[in-house]
Amino acid sequence: MAPTPEHADLLVIGGGINGAAVARDGAGRGLRVVLAERNDYASATSSASSKLIHGGLRYLEHFEFSLVRESLRERETMLRIAPHLTRPLRFLLPITAGQSRPAWMVWLGLKLYDALSGRQLLARSGRLSRDEVVALPRLRKEHLRAVLHYPDCWVDDARLVLETLLDARTRGADIANRREVTTIAPAENGYIATLKENGHERSLHARFVVNTAGPWANQVLEHSDIDLPSRKLRLVRGSHVVLAMPQPAVTTAFTLQNSDGRVVFTIPWLDGRFLVIGTTDQPQTEDPATAYCSDQERDYLLDCYNLYFDHPGGPAGAHDIVWTWAGVRALVDDGRDDPSKVTRSARFIATRNGAGGFVTVYGGKLTTHRRLAEKIMRRLARMGAMMGGEWTASAALHGGDLPRRQLEELAAKRPPGLSETLARRWAFTYGSETMRLYDAIASEPALAKEIARGICEAELRHAGDVEDARNAEDFLYRRTKMFLDINTRERRKIEQWFSCV
Repeated sequence: MAPTPEHADLLVIGGGINGAAVARDGAGRGLRVVLAERNDYASATSSASSKLIHGGLRYLEHFEFSLVRESLRERETMLRIAPHLTRPLRFLLPITAGQSRPAWMVWLGLKLYDALSGRQLLARSGRLSRDEVVALPRLRKEHLRAVLHYPDCWVDDARLVLETLLDARTRGADIANRREVTTIAPAENGYIATLKENGHERSLHARFVVNTAGPWANQVLEHSDIDLPSRKLRLVRGSHVVLAMPQPAVTTAFTLQNSDGRVVFTIPWLDGRFLVIGTTDQPQTEDPATAYCSDQERDYLLDCYNLYFDHPGGPAGAHDIVWTWAGVRALVDDGRDDPSKVTRSARFIATRNGAGGFVTVYGGKLTTHRRLAEKIMRRLARMGAMMGGEWTASAALHGGDLPRRQLEELAAKRPPGLSETLARRWAFTYGSETMRLYDAIASEPALAKEIARGICEAELRHAGDVEDARNAEDFLYRRTKMFLDINTRERRKIEQWFSCV
């Protein structure tokens, strides 16, 4: 006899940013939520973005004013509810002779950007003075007509996903990575799903299912036992390269207009120790899980960077790259030839089954994940789900209940023996949850001993016990970015630690 299935109001498939936001929103409205992620949280697109919370200045050219306005409003929201993960970042926009977008056009675009933002926390856009331009290190000044500036925000994308999921868990959601949905079938007033986890299977009756599997959204539908409508996806790869920060360091971000009309960002990263250059828009025809930065994309990004900046020892080349990453955007195919012009607006298809329903999400931006979740909740409510009202715009994210000034103070009050660099990294990684780490060390001082440079056992325990990290990759690449700071021997120590717990 088959086991009696457990019951949930909502099953969310996929542990990227959209799935995390839906789980958090639903749990906070009183729904019984189960989320299944077959790999690690944010292990695909949501940890491979440009790591920006931004309006998308270039989308104004495509007349996507509603998307830009929504994104800019969310920029302010994220600064309020996740100050430990989100910080203001000024972008400089050099204008040179012969560019397809002259200074007056870009200036008008920035004024519209300001007007749509309803900004309260960020400065206005503007133009650098001649003296400010002269003082910019390494920027090529020949053919330079002007340098404009505008505000946006940087975010730790993988941590944003994780903190959103942990917030959902604190509100009662059943969240797990390495949990795979293997079958879905229609049932009375909803769906029966089989979940595989830790070598065991469980049966779940969910009244509503939200499919947020990103590039694999249609695969979820194809592998189910129900005939559900789908949309044609456009898989677009965005690649980035990372350099050790060239000297003299450039401490602001830049938006560079490339010769083909696209824009490329250069972004100081990890306390200015590295420089990120991205991104590209290339079709991804193979499995999204295999996405990588191609040699062609690498050279494209470096060529744009070298066009604008002097690099120590000559033009930057492949030998200067310390890391690359690539993520696949799952966009709705709107028939446009140019991948850069395909809309980033989210779309979803909903279908009913008795008193239940199934929603598949396509597209969307990291910036607008919270608003997307609200829209999905509205759709579920129209399909009969009983739930509370909207709440996520004002509630601090997990770890996000201290403003940046108090996070600085928290880092300064570190336990004896803990370095200032480590305490500051903790404060702007874990936010108010840093106190958990401090308390652990206070009760067991040996936990402060470093296993590898900048990594002590207190943090590894926290990653495993609280944040579901199961191996060194989870911790070094997604819970933190410490893989960039340790050598092979130290990495093996971290791998050994996880293999022994």
